[in-house]
Amino acid sequence: MSERLYGDAKATAKVADVNRKQRMLEDAEMKVRQDPNARNHTKLVNALFDLGRMEDAEREANKLLQAYGEDLQALTDLGFIYKNQGRREEAMKTFQRVVELQPRHALARCAENEIWMMDPSFKPSWMRKE
Repeated sequence: MSERLYGDAKATAKVADVNRKQRMLEDAEMKVRQDPNARNHTKLVNALFDLGRMEDAEREANKLLQAYGEDLQALTDLGFIYKNQGRREEAMKTFQRVVELQPRHALARCAENEIWMMDPSFKPSWMRKE
């Protein structure tokens, strides 16, 4: 009986998580309609990503980049979208662009780590002797 209860609790938690993510999406969509700034678009991209709606997240990330230029957060998000779609080369190029724009930024370090995980021959800045 405890296995059944545990299974029910897991199922309930999963449904609650999906519901939470759906509410986050609805909230982000409303905020973009009210004030279509970069921050609200980023929240929308993240909500779509969390729901596994990668094509929609990619479309919104590209809209964000077109409207606001090469935003580091948007580029990093797009890199993760490409990675989750199995688009390795596009992900690596996008992460490399983040590093080129601001090599010392925390997002650039994150991007370097992602490149390194996809291509172990790549040496992140913290591993290079310069």
